[in-house]
Amino acid sequence: MVAERPAFVRALAARLSRQETLPAEAAGTEAAGDEAAGDARKRAAVVLALRGEALDAEALFIVRATDERDPWSGHVALPGGREEPGDADLLETALRELREETGLGLAREEVVGQLDELRPVSRHIPRIAITPFVAWRAQLSGVRRNAEIEGHFWMPLSALREPGRRSTLVLRRSGDEMTFPTIEYAGHTVWGLTYSIVQNFLTLLEADEAASGG
Repeated sequence: MVAERPAFVRALAARLSRQETLPAEAAGTEAAGDEAAGDARKRAAVVLALRGEALDAEALFIVRATDERDPWSGHVALPGGREEPGDADLLETALRELREETGLGLAREEVVGQLDELRPVSRHIPRIAITPFVAWRAQLSGVRRNAEIEGHFWMPLSALREPGRRSTLVLRRSGDEMTFPTIEYAGHTVWGLTYSIVQNFLTLLEADEAASGG
């Protein structure tokens, strides 16, 4: 049985159901619809999994295992991965990957909604379209990581929003210098596509709070 959603989750679900397309927040992304004709991308999906109530809600992040074949090796990320032929849709992809990577089995009814698709634009990573989903369960624990991840942590939504945790990361690759916005928490750095997804999520939260006068 799926638990009754608290007010902040119901409000978030309503906002997600009527959201307009958000701009890509991080450098190196393009919004859906900007893709050139014939520029086919593989598809993937991730889950921003939430637990708890409004004042102490937390989001789950994973730390990807170190693997020289993985362009996101060692990065902080959200559980997820590429679509497989047997997946009915991208939501099934997201929930399957969440279960495989963390052992957490969420039902479709626990998914709050879908955030904007992101398409990274970089010669350093594969051409892929990533669809993020937001899910919530009041009590969510018992992460059992597999070989694809080397760790996980829960970050309070309040920490995600703290200005003092915002910083920048400068990367130099093949002669290119790139600066990315980051969120710093307990020795972990959220940046890149994960930062973009989180920032779009926070933008929705703030829009809902402004509309409700919260």
